[in-house]
Amino acid sequence: MGVFERIGRQVEQFKRTVKKEAERTADYRCRTCEEQFQTDQDECPECGAETVVATADEEE
Repeated sequence: MGVFERIGRQVEQFKRTVKKEAERTADYRCRTCEEQFQTDQDECPECGAETVVATADEEE
């Protein structure tokens, strides 16, 4: 395996790990498309819906 292939695989694994951790600790999510965020949004940047809610509100 070449150096660039190995580095590419390591980068891809790192990206997956970061995304997974960000989703686990997200403070907000879109009820329409389930995308998750760290900051409050008036509308979802992924789907444009105005259904972004705090995840803490849903746990109660």
